[in-house]
Amino acid sequence: MKRWVFVLVVGLGFLVVTLLFAREDPSVIKCGGRIMGPGDVCESTKGGRTVDEDTYDQMKAAAESRAETFRDHGLWMAGVGVALTGLGVTMLIRGKRRKARQGGQWPVQPGFPQQQGFPQSPGFPQQGHPQAHGAQFPPPQPQWQPPRPPQAGWPPQAGPPPQQFGPPGHGGS
Repeated sequence: MKRWVFVLVVGLGFLVVTLLFAREDPSVIKCGGRIMGPGDVCESTKGGRTVDEDTYDQMKAAAESRAETFRDHGLWMAGVGVALTGLGVTMLIRGKRRKARQGGQWPVQPGFPQQQGFPQSPGFPQQGHPQAHGAQFPPPQPQWQPPRPPQAGWPPQAGPPPQQFGPPGHGGS
């Protein structure tokens, strides 16, 4: 299983549990969808046999305990749920983008290193690839390169001494 699926499921689980506890009203006790009153007994049956009996007072105490737990811990449970859900979605998006990048969206051109750049702006052709209809927009233009200074040999060549800055007679030769 992919990690992002696990993180997303756990985050959504925290959110669902938090929402279920938030909706529960501890003053309304139900048994099988019917509201109970003091002195009522809720029976759980399985295969026609009674397997569990809970009184109204037991169920009310359990509901109040759940409500208190939610008051104490509900906020951080919701926060963890939101954080994990956001992390899972982020992991999903990053995985999809990484897969798209590796899937040949930016092919490596021979003789040039792989560039880690930004996606091409919409409305402009991707550089280095001809357009489907044959014309390029904007038309290709020669690339300007700054002039390079001539390379000097080392050690420095003989010539006039470097110019001294500052008042005459100080700090120089």
